Amino acid sequence: MYNCELISLKRKGSDENSLLSEQDAIKSVLDKNGVSLVGADEVAADPKKLSRCVGDKLNDSKTDIFIFADAVGADGSESFRRTFYALINSLEGSVNTDEAHKDLSPKIKVSSLGDLGNGCKGYCFSFGGKRFIALPEGSLTGKDNETLIGDALEKADAVFDERREKYPEGIVYVDANGKEADPELNRSVDTGKVKPEKKEGFFRSFIPMKGDTKKQKIRKIIMLIAIAAFIGALIYVLDFFIFGPMQNNAITGEIQEIAYRSEDPEQSKDESLPEQDWDALKEINDEIVGWITIPDTVIDYPVLEHEGDDRYSQYYLKRTYKGNYSEYGSIFLDYRSTDGTRSRNVIMHGHDMNDGSMFAGMLKYTPKGDLKGKLDYYQEHPVITFNTPDGDAKYKIISVFKTSTRYEHGEFFNYMQGEFNSDAEFMNFVYNTRIRSMFNIPVTCNENDQIITLSTCCYEFYEWRCVIVARKVRPGEDPTVDVDLAELNDSPLFPDVYYERYGGKRPDMGTFKTAEAQGRINWYDGKGHLEGSEDLTATMASNPTEPPTEKPKPGATQPTEPVSVTYFPVIFRNYDGTQFAAYNVKEGDPLPFPDGTPLLPHDDYYTYTFTGWDLNIPGVNFKELNVGLDIYPKFDATPK
Repeated sequence: MYNCELISLKRKGSDENSLLSEQDAIKSVLDKNGVSLVGADEVAADPKKLSRCVGDKLNDSKTDIFIFADAVGADGSESFRRTFYALINSLEGSVNTDEAHKDLSPKIKVSSLGDLGNGCKGYCFSFGGKRFIALPEGSLTGKDNETLIGDALEKADAVFDERREKYPEGIVYVDANGKEADPELNRSVDTGKVKPEKKEGFFRSFIPMKGDTKKQKIRKIIMLIAIAAFIGALIYVLDFFIFGPMQNNAITGEIQEIAYRSEDPEQSKDESLPEQDWDALKEINDEIVGWITIPDTVIDYPVLEHEGDDRYSQYYLKRTYKGNYSEYGSIFLDYRSTDGTRSRNVIMHGHDMNDGSMFAGMLKYTPKGDLKGKLDYYQEHPVITFNTPDGDAKYKIISVFKTSTRYEHGEFFNYMQGEFNSDAEFMNFVYNTRIRSMFNIPVTCNENDQIITLSTCCYEFYEWRCVIVARKVRPGEDPTVDVDLAELNDSPLFPDVYYERYGGKRPDMGTFKTAEAQGRINWYDGKGHLEGSEDLTATMASNPTEPPTEKPKPGATQPTEPVSVTYFPVIFRNYDGTQFAAYNVKEGDPLPFPDGTPLLPHDDYYTYTFTGWDLNIPGVNFKELNVGLDIYPKFDATPK
């Protein structure tokens, strides 16, 4: 019969722990597992307080097993490491070193107990004949305390039985490179009296001093590095929130002064001349291709286009118009607008900065964290100015919406489509932007229009975007909008993830042609009878084959369109997001898997083992692929 001490960890802000009041029920579970409850205690979930508590009990009692309840939080192994690092350090520090072990370091061998409920893991280790079992927080597992303790004891017994031969004292000796030494050395472990953590003065807490053990010196050096990192982070924060905005404002003010400068005051009154001084702007950077302005807002910036941008590299994402690094980046064209500022849909990106600069002003139409629009703000700012060397132009907003960039959030609408195969496809794209809009806007649109799309980050769900779409004012058209006719859209279309969180069912809105036939569109003023396919092609990589060059045989049907084969881009990623492997998968083919194993570098506390690719993407059929994907690896972390 083992003697057991139950220690309940108390966390700040948590409800009163009822575990100690359940001792009778817990005692019954322990008895069934051959364990006798000899004591129960509660201690704050603080590493040093826990170390002192256990150290005192180890030195003064004959307890065989320590069970720590509510010891592992939602972040799993990281929570275990934070809570138990002081105790494990003190246990390792109590090992006496003899001649055979002088060049080696003793390490506690920590093992996972696996899933104890809802994916939450427990951990165990032994030392000097004592067993230590750390349980996850009971509320996370969905189990009552008695069941959780019983399951943990059963799994821990199996672990201890398996490791008894190789690690009889729970200690593994490692060399300077972290490699395990001869297993025979693990059998001769001399454990001394555990020295609990003591409170230290400031300097002794951080400065290595004479008499410190090797582990204490290492810990203090790590603390000094951490302090240096904190100072570095503080400098970064100051730069990001104070100096960065000041520098960005100065750079923006400089380019605005140049853009609007005119040496002849009389010229500035001539409305036939361009609003921006394009000669001066091109002299600074020839990749300045436009100027975007929303009157009476801070959005008043040059727009840049970099040749060579692609899906994995956007040059001005983190660069100013001068080409210098900046967290603010620039407003720049998306590479999918293949004809630049003359594309049918001119797509522009800009950061949402905390100081309200760049494209952060877009979120005044629909604030952060909100899935509704601010009608009064739209009514005050219904028009965007987008000037280029080809001429000055105004654009009337037709849609303001929020959407996802992730396939796993449900049916995916890719608004980043710069070109279209037909008028029907273009109008279906416009229709898709308008049914998602926070506002019903009284601005017409047709197949002869050009549109611009502004995109920035928003945070209602992971990787969501706030998007504004506007169409160019036509020649001779009144550039103003009767905003009194605008109204809030009480049911804008969202991705599936919205309905999963807030309830309801995502409606089937059909296409532009079906909606027009049903009389649901009052903003279209085109010719009608649009030819071509409505299918939006931006979500896929199309690879049309060449049409036949041989003369068809008599009686054969003459093809009217080239046959097309659709391929989807599939990218397998490393742990840091870099590309591990890439495929173009033919529609309907199964998902291929790359050879080789991605690696996550080990750190001071854990080793990481690749366990497979994360295929938990709802709605994707991996046997008959019909979407493009980014796939990331999964790793198990094992404490060292």
